[in-house]
Amino acid sequence: MRIQAIQQSMAELGVRRFLISDPKAIEYVLGKRFHVSERFLACLFQDDEVVLFLNQLFPYVDDRIEIVRFHDIDDPTLLLTKRLTGHDLSIDRQFASGFLLKCLKHRPELDVRDGSFIVDRIRAKKSKEEQAKMRLASQINDTVMGEVVDRLKVGVSEVEIAAFIRQRFLEVADGVSFDPIVAFGSATADPHAQCEDRRLEEGMPIIIDMGCVKDGYCSDMTRSFSLGKPWNQEIYDTVKEANLAGIKAVKPGVKLSEIDTAARKVIEDKGYGAYFIHRLGHGIGTDVHEPFDVSGVSDIVAFEGMVFSIEPGIYLEGQGGVRIEDLVLVSADGCEVLNAYPKSNEVLP
Repeated sequence: MRIQAIQQSMAELGVRRFLISDPKAIEYVLGKRFHVSERFLACLFQDDEVVLFLNQLFPYVDDRIEIVRFHDIDDPTLLLTKRLTGHDLSIDRQFASGFLLKCLKHRPELDVRDGSFIVDRIRAKKSKEEQAKMRLASQINDTVMGEVVDRLKVGVSEVEIAAFIRQRFLEVADGVSFDPIVAFGSATADPHAQCEDRRLEEGMPIIIDMGCVKDGYCSDMTRSFSLGKPWNQEIYDTVKEANLAGIKAVKPGVKLSEIDTAARKVIEDKGYGAYFIHRLGHGIGTDVHEPFDVSGVSDIVAFEGMVFSIEPGIYLEGQGGVRIEDLVLVSADGCEVLNAYPKSNEVLP
């Protein structure tokens, strides 16, 4: 089905040759993840044929496609360029420059173009089955977040909470979709804080950013808290308002940049614009970060079936920060928020 979707997308865009090199995208199309490390891996869609270039070290059989095998002593870029029936080649953004340069050495006349959108737009539009899996992954995330909150007591460490999250997601799902971010105190000012043996104290801000994988699909959610008393109620309320404004802006036909703007304006109007230092969101599905970015430079228009995050934040260096993240599924006339865990109980007893 997905092979045919790629071919149809190519036909609609007038592309005759398209090369996928991203292992995650190849997994999405073929249903198999290849862990080839630095070795060459590519799937060529050309006219009506589909050819997988795969090192002999990795056993694989697929009656739907042709498989070109090679050894470590072979030059796979030569095998690829010999198969090309024309001089134009669209590639995905993950194609390594070292391999591309070798291809151009073999075929200097190649007209290389960015074809990432061919597969990106297919991955971004979730089927009903995919949507159901993402709802389930988010429901699991909600449940485990409640269990995490019960453990946020004076003296617990970031490392201990992160270990609990990993263990619970192994028990109730298929593991984590990314290494959890658990930050206390001034560490919450770092959007990608690394867990340390930092102990929780009363009055500290807390950020918990976590997600699981269930049946091949990812969840991702962030909640911010304070212990005992509010760390900074104004900042929390501003981030929450921005989160809700971003969600309200989501509907088919709206540019992702406009959704970013809707949330960012709330923060800027409150005087914290300089402290919102990242994009508003990212696509998610079989991988926790997928196209498309929800950012001020994205011209992509939202369409029904897309799933992406809305995660504004304010970060005061040396003091602390707040981030609130939900996943949204674009519906016919708006969006469905996949996360149900409350955003109003920011002060824990």
